Amino acid sequence: MLSEDMRSEKINFTCEPEDKEYLRIWAAKEGRTLSNLVERIVKDAVTKHQEENQSKTKNKETT
Repeated sequence: MLSEDMRSEKINFTCEPEDKEYLRIWAAKEGRTLSNLVERIVKDAVTKHQEENQSKTKNKETT
């Protein structure tokens, strides 16, 4: 059982029906739920953004 601080947060968003269908098919091809696929996409985007910001910060520090 997860402790209170380990629970995932829920988020809702609106998208075009065509995008949802594309994501649903993508998830099915990977054997994932739609929710799990979207979580993976968001995690990848967050990681990329964090890495880009760290790189920018390091460049400013060396200038």
